[in-house]
Amino acid sequence: MKAIKPLFFLFLVVSMSSCISLKKSIYLQGDFAKELEKIENAYEIKESEYLIKPNDNLYIRVTSTDERTSRFFNFDSSTTNGRIDNPMGAALAGYRVDLDGSIHFPFIGKIYIEGLTLAEVQEKMQLAVSKYLEDNSVDVKLLNDNISIIGEVKAPGRFLLYAEEVNILEAISMAGDMTDFADRKTVRLIRKDGDIPQIIKINTLDENIMFSSYFYLRPGDIVYVPPRRLKAWQLSSIPLNLTLTVLNTAILLYTVSLVN
Repeated sequence: MKAIKPLFFLFLVVSMSSCISLKKSIYLQGDFAKELEKIENAYEIKESEYLIKPNDNLYIRVTSTDERTSRFFNFDSSTTNGRIDNPMGAALAGYRVDLDGSIHFPFIGKIYIEGLTLAEVQEKMQLAVSKYLEDNSVDVKLLNDNISIIGEVKAPGRFLLYAEEVNILEAISMAGDMTDFADRKTVRLIRKDGDIPQIIKINTLDENIMFSSYFYLRPGDIVYVPPRRLKAWQLSSIPLNLTLTVLNTAILLYTVSLVN
């Protein structure tokens, strides 16, 4: 029994060293998050389209039967090697929305587009170009359509959205799915709508999220997958050297007890 007591004490030290403070590993703690508890669990069925805001980057291309004239309204593709699917190409090819909510378009000048949907921007641009070019078609796309996924996912990072609609489950799959330690009931969606960001708590185990307006992500959204309490205890975090020391000590104490 005398040999067991030191062994138990040593095992307790190892256990405490392998315990991770869950509170220190969770993002977005504090009073601000607590004040949003009332809206975090509220699902809104109403669908809403993305509205253009300052600092958005838009790809605008004008086409018509008169290719020579329409070329004056488009950017020089040689500066981007014809690619807009990378940050540098997108920055050069796009039209940045100014702080006053407008863009400067060749030959037309200043056009105010803040608060409009992409379809409304396309209609407004086509109307403006029609004054100079008949039978034209205007294509408008959002170039800053990326999201960030952090927390308990296998491959966190920033991802470009190529599809028109990407839901939160598809986004998580882009990050390699959740880890075994993920809290699937309290996934947080951080969305900036106006000047104040929203924090919405989403239960991915609830099939009703498919009817929520938060199911489909918007450009700039951040998805945070917090850890669950199981992560506070990980056997894999026990140092190998310390484990071997405990085993050697246990064998030594057991041998000594037999001799005595």
